[in-house]
Amino acid sequence: MHKKKIILFHCLFWFFDFFKDTIYGFQYYYFYDAQYTLASLYKTTAIDFVRTLLTAALFYLNALVLVPRFFGKSRYGIYAFSVLALLIAFTPVHYLLELILLKYFNWATYGREITMVWIFQSVLRGSLMYILLGIAYGYVVDYFKTQEEKKELEKAKLTTELAFLKSQINPHFLFNTINDIYSLTYQKSDQAPEALLKLSALLRYMLRESEADKVLLSKEVEYLEDVIDLQRIGLKGHAFIEFEKKGHLNQKLISPLVLIAFVENAFKHGVCDDPNHPIRINLAVEGDTLLFRVLNRKNRDQKDRTGGIGLVNVRRRLELLYPASYTLEITDELHTFEVELALQLDALMPVKHNEHQAIPALT
Repeated sequence: MHKKKIILFHCLFWFFDFFKDTIYGFQYYYFYDAQYTLASLYKTTAIDFVRTLLTAALFYLNALVLVPRFFGKSRYGIYAFSVLALLIAFTPVHYLLELILLKYFNWATYGREITMVWIFQSVLRGSLMYILLGIAYGYVVDYFKTQEEKKELEKAKLTTELAFLKSQINPHFLFNTINDIYSLTYQKSDQAPEALLKLSALLRYMLRESEADKVLLSKEVEYLEDVIDLQRIGLKGHAFIEFEKKGHLNQKLISPLVLIAFVENAFKHGVCDDPNHPIRINLAVEGDTLLFRVLNRKNRDQKDRTGGIGLVNVRRRLELLYPASYTLEITDELHTFEVELALQLDALMPVKHNEHQAIPALT
């Protein structure tokens, strides 16, 4: 529950409690000649306002201090002793209140002599309901606090798991790419500087952009294109990869590094150098839905099983990042492997600004 709503609920509870006591006091407190006058209403209001403050203080001391420290930990004997000590501590305060009321308000009180013992008995009777309410409230507060802590722990766990899953992305591809660039450099190839720049952009995206919860889909697509270009460079022009994209990419957001696992899986387990059976990658945005498809012919010479840890990794990330907002279909046939992903995208929110505020650039 929202903190402001909780505060409002408490204020309303004590207001109605005070209002109830005021109506009761106006009917039953005896002010001699001032009975049932506006003056007696003022006196009754003052009396019950102070009493409500004392009752509220007793309630919160019990609910927020004694209940969690003792009652909630099954230390019932210490709790009972603490409540008794609290009531004894409040007794002199109520006793002084009665004396002040007698002197300044000319109040007939209860028609009997006021003693400390009688005041204690009166405080005990009047506070019993609020003590029980304090126990119930303490349990409710503890329950919601425990649930909130569980949510925070689960959130921290998921954040750690996502970070771990993200850290597993790309090492195999990166090592191969570095070796390819080293080979190009050794051969003094004109492609070496271009490959190095693309690798630099790729690493920059992985280290900087991927730290965000969401990135522009167009940035994610640029990252995929750099990966594809590096694959082509590594295979020295013998990589046959078709990448088709449709729709508006600039106004949509996606979690970073979600799509790359499907592409890397095709590179690792598929045939890249067959012009008759190229790797086909299709990306389309239709409304708020991303349709992503990767089709590759299997490399039967490899011993690795198609669809290794990378796909398990990305499936788990999709479950964490897009629960109930995606569908993933994997078709594993004798000669081909196909992945089809439908993902609900977030729209880029417009930036609100005024004449004194600069518009942040999307980089």
